[in-house]
Amino acid sequence: MRIIFSIGLLAVGAVVALGQGLPGGMRMPAAAFYEDTKNIPVSPEVHGDRKVTFRLFAPKASEVLLMGSPGILEFTKKPLPLEKGDGGVWSLTIGPLPAGFYTYGYAIDGGLRMPDPTNPNLELRRWGATSIFVIPGLEEAPIDERKVPHGTVHVNFYDSPNLNQQRMVYVYTPPGYETGKQKLPVLYLLHGNGQIEASWTWTGRTNVIMDNLLAEGKIKPMIVVMPFGHVTREIKTAANPSAAPSPTDQGTIEKELMTALKPMVESKYRVLTDRNHRAIAGLSMGSAQSQMITLHNLEQFAYLGAFSASANHSEWEKADSGVLNQKLKLVWLGCGREDFAFAGMKKLHDLLEGKKVRHVWNESGAGHSWPNWQVYLSQFAQLLFRD
Repeated sequence: MRIIFSIGLLAVGAVVALGQGLPGGMRMPAAAFYEDTKNIPVSPEVHGDRKVTFRLFAPKASEVLLMGSPGILEFTKKPLPLEKGDGGVWSLTIGPLPAGFYTYGYAIDGGLRMPDPTNPNLELRRWGATSIFVIPGLEEAPIDERKVPHGTVHVNFYDSPNLNQQRMVYVYTPPGYETGKQKLPVLYLLHGNGQIEASWTWTGRTNVIMDNLLAEGKIKPMIVVMPFGHVTREIKTAANPSAAPSPTDQGTIEKELMTALKPMVESKYRVLTDRNHRAIAGLSMGSAQSQMITLHNLEQFAYLGAFSASANHSEWEKADSGVLNQKLKLVWLGCGREDFAFAGMKKLHDLLEGKKVRHVWNESGAGHSWPNWQVYLSQFAQLLFRD
């Protein structure tokens, strides 16, 4: 995966060559216990039978719990305790797990969930990172890296006049974009609550999904724009009650996308600027945002994807069915039956069906987790810009 940071200046840190001998017979001092590689257990260890062993070196801890994502919780049903073994290493084996993508962390002695310190694979979130791993399946998955031409992920910073702050946005361009001249359609892809602009790339693997679909000839080349969906980086908590405005302020995010982000994208990238070549989709919080942005801007978007969260049903109820069918080439709804958002999404499906609004309803298994959203993106993208 190639990533371009589009900023004026990058600070380059010093590079230290490891493994070289010290002069004069000097010896490196012994590593502290918290950095001693001899204390690093293998974790997680994915076995051939799809069982997974988690290990944590914490000799002074009195309790360690495995805290799972919805994917793991569908299997464990609740946080599970690790057992303390020799040398202060705690361990737990669960499974076999279905093939897919999982996030997890540990709660030590009643503390907050933390990532696995021996697993370098992380999902970044506004309230801290969490660890990730993948259970491979027998069949190829949308997120499997393959020997295909790869696109580029650009990381851009821009100044927002609406929010008086610098914002970051990830932009995927397909293979060959940099050497081409053709203008391309654009998909705005929004993340969920607590996630960040990097989530759809680093965790969702959007670039891998798009590369694979393009190589198979299943989608049209397109640019994917993945912005930050919160107003502030800070989280409003009991310890930080002044973090305002609300990070999920729908109206503020809509204005930011339409009046700051969209013009920046259309000035910096070769994108088609008519509504028939513009789509928007999102997961969870981003699903609700995408629906409201579309309903308020039907002259701007022709394709809508809503994954795992419904928006204000009254907005849909008052919308004119004839106008929706005329303006929207695709309304795509997807949700897992074990997802807490399923009832609301099913109600939205029933509402649109009663109003005779053309749409796709994808009812899948599993819950509120990345394995569903990755598949939804793959299915949604194949229906875009086909005219």
